[in-house]
Amino acid sequence: MDQIGNLELSWAQGYSGGKANYIDKDVICYLCGHNIKFVAEDGAETVFNFPGEGVGPFAAHSLSRCFAVAEQCLNPKIYVFVYPTFRKLSILENGAKLEYSQLFFSSSDFLCSLSGIPEFELTLWNFQNGSKLCTFALSRENIPTSLSFNPGNWRQLCVTTEKTISMLTIEQSDKYYVMQPSVVQFGKFNWPYNRRVRLPPTDPDIEEEDERDREIPTRASTRMTRYTVDVPKAAKAGLVGEMAEQLDDIQDQTDRVKPVSQIWTPIGDLYIGCKGGQLIKVDGETHKAQVIYYPPKVPDTPGSRMSSAGIQRESMVDMKQPVEDVSDMLLEGSVNCIGLHKRGLYCAGTDGTVRLVDVKSSDVNIIEKCHIGVPVTSMAFSPSYRHLVLGSSHGTLHLYEPGAPDSLKLLKDLHHGLFVGISCLPGNEHCVTAREGGELQVWSIDKGHLVSSYNVGVPVFSIACSPMLHVCALGTAGGFIYYLDLTNVEEPRLIQGVKVYEGPVMQLVYQDEGRYLLSASEEGHIFIIDGRATENFKPLAHTETCMEDAKGEIQAVTTYTDAKNTMSVVVTHNTSGNKRMGANCLTTFEVSDDVMRDLRYNCNSLKYDFKDKSIKKVSVKLAVPSYGAAISEGNTMFTMAQNNKAVQQHTLPRLEELPKDLRKFRLEPVSEFQGHQLPGGRVLLSPHHKWLATYGADGSVLLRTIGQMDKTVCITPHDYRIGGVKCMAFGEDSQNIFTTGYDGVLTCYSWNPPLTGRSYTPTGSGKAKSAIEAARAKKSRLMTSQKEENEHLANMADWTPEDIMRPSSDKIPPMSREEKEKVKRDEALERDEIYKTPTPVPEPDATWLQVQELESFKEEDKQYADVKKNLRVSIRDMRRTLQSMLKNNETLPEIEQLNRHEFDLDIEEQLRLQAEADQEVERVREEIEFENLAKMYLREMIKRECWDDMVVKGRAVQAFNSNLEVSNFPMRERLPETVKLIEKVTKRRQVEIAEAKARKELIETTSKPAPTTADDELGEGEDDEGREQPSTTGSLVADTIGYNISVTDILGAQYGGGSELFYSQFELHSREQKINQIVLLEDAIYRIKQVFNKDFDELFIKKEQEIGKIKEKNKRIRKIIADLDLAEEVIEPSMGVAEKPETLLTVEDDEVKVERYYTPEQRKAIEKKEKEEEERRARERGDNQRERALNQMMGGVLEIKKEDELKKDVPKPAFMTQKDENDWSEEEQKLAKDYEKKVKDLQEEREKYRKQLETELRKNQSLIQEGMAGFDEMLNTVFMKKIKVMMVIYQEELKILRLRYSLLVEEELETRESELNRLVEHKKHLKTLATQAVMETRKNVDNYREQYDILLAEDKVMDKAFKREFNDVSAVQQDQLYRLFKRRPRALKITRGEGDNITLPNPFADRPSTARQNAQSKAYMDQAMDDLDKQSNCPEGVEPQVWERLCMYRRQKVENENLLKLRAHILAEMQQFQQKRQEEDDQLKNDIDSIGEQLNKLRDDRTRFNLNLEVQLLLKQGQVEVDAGSFIHDYKDSALIHRNVVEDLNGTIKQLGESKIASMVESKDFRKGIIQLEWEHKKMLMVIEDLQNKMKDVQFMKVTREIQLFLNSPDYEGRKSEEVGKLELTILQQKRIHEKTLDDKNKSLRDLERTIKQKENDNEQLLKELEDLNVSVHERRHIEQVNADRRSDAGSEKRYQEIVQRRKLVDLAKAQAQEVAVLRAEVERLRMRTFPALVQVEH
Repeated sequence: MDQIGNLELSWAQGYSGGKANYIDKDVICYLCGHNIKFVAEDGAETVFNFPGEGVGPFAAHSLSRCFAVAEQCLNPKIYVFVYPTFRKLSILENGAKLEYSQLFFSSSDFLCSLSGIPEFELTLWNFQNGSKLCTFALSRENIPTSLSFNPGNWRQLCVTTEKTISMLTIEQSDKYYVMQPSVVQFGKFNWPYNRRVRLPPTDPDIEEEDERDREIPTRASTRMTRYTVDVPKAAKAGLVGEMAEQLDDIQDQTDRVKPVSQIWTPIGDLYIGCKGGQLIKVDGETHKAQVIYYPPKVPDTPGSRMSSAGIQRESMVDMKQPVEDVSDMLLEGSVNCIGLHKRGLYCAGTDGTVRLVDVKSSDVNIIEKCHIGVPVTSMAFSPSYRHLVLGSSHGTLHLYEPGAPDSLKLLKDLHHGLFVGISCLPGNEHCVTAREGGELQVWSIDKGHLVSSYNVGVPVFSIACSPMLHVCALGTAGGFIYYLDLTNVEEPRLIQGVKVYEGPVMQLVYQDEGRYLLSASEEGHIFIIDGRATENFKPLAHTETCMEDAKGEIQAVTTYTDAKNTMSVVVTHNTSGNKRMGANCLTTFEVSDDVMRDLRYNCNSLKYDFKDKSIKKVSVKLAVPSYGAAISEGNTMFTMAQNNKAVQQHTLPRLEELPKDLRKFRLEPVSEFQGHQLPGGRVLLSPHHKWLATYGADGSVLLRTIGQMDKTVCITPHDYRIGGVKCMAFGEDSQNIFTTGYDGVLTCYSWNPPLTGRSYTPTGSGKAKSAIEAARAKKSRLMTSQKEENEHLANMADWTPEDIMRPSSDKIPPMSREEKEKVKRDEALERDEIYKTPTPVPEPDATWLQVQELESFKEEDKQYADVKKNLRVSIRDMRRTLQSMLKNNETLPEIEQLNRHEFDLDIEEQLRLQAEADQEVERVREEIEFENLAKMYLREMIKRECWDDMVVKGRAVQAFNSNLEVSNFPMRERLPETVKLIEKVTKRRQVEIAEAKARKELIETTSKPAPTTADDELGEGEDDEGREQPSTTGSLVADTIGYNISVTDILGAQYGGGSELFYSQFELHSREQKINQIVLLEDAIYRIKQVFNKDFDELFIKKEQEIGKIKEKNKRIRKIIADLDLAEEVIEPSMGVAEKPETLLTVEDDEVKVERYYTPEQRKAIEKKEKEEEERRARERGDNQRERALNQMMGGVLEIKKEDELKKDVPKPAFMTQKDENDWSEEEQKLAKDYEKKVKDLQEEREKYRKQLETELRKNQSLIQEGMAGFDEMLNTVFMKKIKVMMVIYQEELKILRLRYSLLVEEELETRESELNRLVEHKKHLKTLATQAVMETRKNVDNYREQYDILLAEDKVMDKAFKREFNDVSAVQQDQLYRLFKRRPRALKITRGEGDNITLPNPFADRPSTARQNAQSKAYMDQAMDDLDKQSNCPEGVEPQVWERLCMYRRQKVENENLLKLRAHILAEMQQFQQKRQEEDDQLKNDIDSIGEQLNKLRDDRTRFNLNLEVQLLLKQGQVEVDAGSFIHDYKDSALIHRNVVEDLNGTIKQLGESKIASMVESKDFRKGIIQLEWEHKKMLMVIEDLQNKMKDVQFMKVTREIQLFLNSPDYEGRKSEEVGKLELTILQQKRIHEKTLDDKNKSLRDLERTIKQKENDNEQLLKELEDLNVSVHERRHIEQVNADRRSDAGSEKRYQEIVQRRKLVDLAKAQAQEVAVLRAEVERLRMRTFPALVQVEH
């Protein structure tokens, strides 16, 4: 195959929304799969096939017209190419080990790359010469989201991640480059770079703690002291190293801004866009940042989906207005892409809107917007900044002209979504692709242009184009096959749709000549469909792929048609259920013309399912699972093996060659050939069946000829990392190969394309001609039928899917067919009619197979109509019989009635229901058993943990007469490790005590101790005898100061916790001592609990004994109560559950409230036992000699009791009942008297015995109460003891907690010390590197300065040697030449850039790049020197050779001067570089000193902490004089003093208090008299004030005329009546006058109305005259204005003064008139005051 020629890339199409940049003024480039695509603004396209291994990140340089592409492989390289020649400029190596993640150019000659795993390094390159300048390692925690150079200064970079913003500065020292980072600051505090600065939160309302507060470590010791230990959070958590630095980030739960984009400004500032829509501005000089814009909080996002369609439609109407409002603001995702323009900041993002933001003002305003409709993922300006290219993940590229919102232009629209297939149309001019979203696209083969597209509106799974017609078949997810007419490729139309499956159509394959279309799905059905339009694409028949009744998923379908027009079909499928394992079964069959002519005969039924025998269907298993399949002539099949990825060749067996038992048969491959590197793929034959192509997940396509399978041609159109090649197709003449991949790219490869200038080899020319001739022959064969079919195709109408295919939620679903049939069937049963099932009608969305199945049912109905009718009649008769039997059964007696289910004739249904019920019961029983098992396991765990493992079981003792309860201490058995530890600590402590005692005795023998007698010399916590106060277990001992404490004074020892091994609390300095003390304290607590438990056990036994005594007494009490027939209750105390918790572990029968379930075996055993018991009782009820003898001889008892005798009555003589008392004889009377005496004696005995029983009863009850009360007192005593014991235990546990806390603090201090030591070592390492850098830099600077001095000296020597060089000319000429030698061109002023236009939209036009400035300066200097060297500037008389020599000498001088300036600039940079390195060295030195100070302080704190011990003392409540806080006393400002000092002070206070009380009593008596006098004085003053008020009331009372008249008139009532009469007459007169006045007013009103009408008419006339006058006035005014300049204005000023004077006089007159009116009103008011006033008497 490799001898044919070269297979080159012809074109490629595809865009997924990646970075799209301008590489020229009107050319845009972007990645297109494995290629780079170049698209001009006018639509011209070019594609460049990247020659490297894999395609990584991509970047373009519009100024230099070059682009860089990185490989994706091990040790990848970066290739830099020049556009448009695609010349390889340089190769950048050794920048990464595994991958590059980003590339970006500066505006000059530098490229920066970011490597991925594992380095994460920024590398700076000079892409012109391919040199690597420097690297900088980034943090591996966060992946950078954006990187960029400052366009105005290539030495500045910005790197943003989701959590950080970093600025990098490139520093240079000659050829040595270094990247120095600096952190972007938020807030007022400046942090160093190694300090993590948090980004601001997304919500501006969140109040966040100051950044400096995170560096303030505090760890208060306790509330007992002011001393605190400063420990940071990381040390508390025990973290060291990187984890300690990341602790703040880990604990930070605040949502913070996430930078995603950035752009530089000409002045060096930076704008950063965030994911949430926030906008950040960074000052380029101070590196201070602030959020200048927060998106508004939108509670309900417009466009949110609702729960129902109706609500959604209403919300869509309501959302129209909010959407317009939202477009005027930046929301989440709106600033994912930003670009700077001279007009402002352009922003775009996922909302599909481009906005121009005005960032110059204080408020962020949107001044321009343009809605695109698709999310924007890429944005770039053209070099002139006149156009903006916008890329979208939906596969579109838009051009936008800034400042013109209506200028949006669609440059490319390739749509989005993965390709599902590709196929070629007849004629070899167009190919068709389909995307999974339902988008059909037609492409031209020669140029790769998108001709048209059509969206079918449903997901598509497969595609195939007919070799005969311009028809494309699409397999959809709903089981439909859509047919599209592509006769006019620019306007595709849908002409037919057939539903063949319930699931998706996975495979579509046309027969070689297009006569048949084969379809396959996951269901295992293979349909053969007529591929001709004249037959309306009708399905013909179908078959199934089966292997021992096991269907599998179809993976490949391939066909081959031989010369006899017999189509061989091979289908591979997988029955294992694992798609990745490939196909393990193969089904092959043949379809000939004879079979298709008589389908009814060759099919099993009207469902048109082929007979296996007719189509010779064979299903076998493959020996090796494989992928794909392709069948060629000679029954040869090619597949790709799953195990070794090789291409296998199989020979398909014939039916007669197969063995009878196919279960053990495996189809073995005949031969194997080189395959792919990864499993998976497909196999495809060329249209002329001579070439074989294989493609797979490794991204490569292998082509080979059938005759030479070992020779291949390999192309790699797609990347294996994304999934490789998805599908592939040959052109009609096999000269083109089309591939699509999972990267969404479509490529076209051609044999020796014309643009490459290559040609076929001699062998390849023949093979290519054979392929072309085969295509021509095929075309000529199909020409006639193709013409007829195309004509019929053109006449077919457009087809639209029915409404049933697109259901709407607002439609009410109609009643189903089953429901309708059920209703009709019920109605027929009610009427006792024969119900006939209606003829089935296919559903609107029924498949073709379902329709055929219904047709077969119709045929069966016609064939068996009579039989079905007879059966229905029989069933009706049976129903009637059953109904009559049911009615008769209801009339029978209840005992004779049968159950309802016994009339059910469907025994199978009964059995089925019974089986279901049994299964449900079994399931519920199993669930209950599992639940019980889980509960039993939990019970056993709790029992083992809380009961079995306890040596002392937890129990309580309750009082008899109260709710008091005392519990013991549950105790576990000590572990052997604990016992060994206690023994070890005990022995160690004994050794320590012996050693201390021996050392003390040795000291006492050599020296005499000093006496201490004064109380002030006693330490805190000591009593008058020099001993410490008791501290529970006595761990506070005074051995360190020479005093001993007896065990009796120790509180803990009183309860069994005493020991001589405790350390003094003043000696607990070391860690071992504290641990030993903890062990000893825990042992003391254990012993205290043991002692108390012994007392508790004694108390428990005492209660059991007491209960036993009470039970004994209760027996007698019950007997007495029964004898006395009393209704008293007996006190029956018993042990409760708390006292005997073991009763909880056993369940008694009376505790179970539900009925117990017995198994059948248990029921039989119980019945047997009851039967035996009944028999025993029956035997006992027989003749019992013992009982009979006892009853006859002794009355049934063995012992005669007194109470029994007293119960017997005296027998009454018989005559007393038979005779009257008067008839008694003397003897009978004597007997009667004896009887009465005996009765009386018996009553007396009974009464006496009763009193004895009552006395005994009360005595027993009092003894019980006394015993219970005594026990309760004992319990109360034990309870009080337990309170003290618990107090002791809690105090010892408090000591343990304090000791453990001190151990924790020591661990924190050790952790902090190790962290500081690590930092010191790290800083020292950096200091060593910095020192070396300073020394090396200083050495380089010194060397370079020497070179500079030498160059400067040479320049001065050259100036001095001028006269020697030109000593052959005269002195005058020499002076002229010297002046010309000193002449230099003027300095260049940097222009604005392109066209020097001040309105250029490029914001960086005023600040061109450094490279551009250097290039302009060099060009200007060369041109200026050429002007100076012109012959016209030569002085007269100077020979030409002298002038040339001067020009050369001057050029040399100028070059030396320029070189000197350059060297001076480099030297200044090197000196600045040296100074910065020195500053870094000094800073590291300061950091080391600072850390050393922290270490020293930490060690001091540690020493102070170990020496400043906390001692726990036990004080009485009255001895604490500290005010209690909210919960716990705060002793930080307190002091511990001796009690004598307090008592003396209290005595003095008492004396002073008594004297004060005496003086206060004396003062009280004196004040009492004063208060009485003051009260009397106050009373008299109040009397005076009351009298004065009464006098004022009398004086100021008004005496009106009415009062005077009442006082003076004798007949006041008559006078009032007379006045009333006069007033009534006056009212009548006023009414008459009012009516007359009203008539006059009405008359006047009518006159006024007539006058008004007249005036209105006059006004209308005046208005008309006024209009005429206005016209005249305007004309006069115009004339006056024209003649104004000609007249004098002397009179106008005079008239103006008169008018002003008159106006002032009028205003003055009005003011005076108003004042007169006011005065008149005042006079009237004074005149009306006629009431008399009395003179006030003054006192």
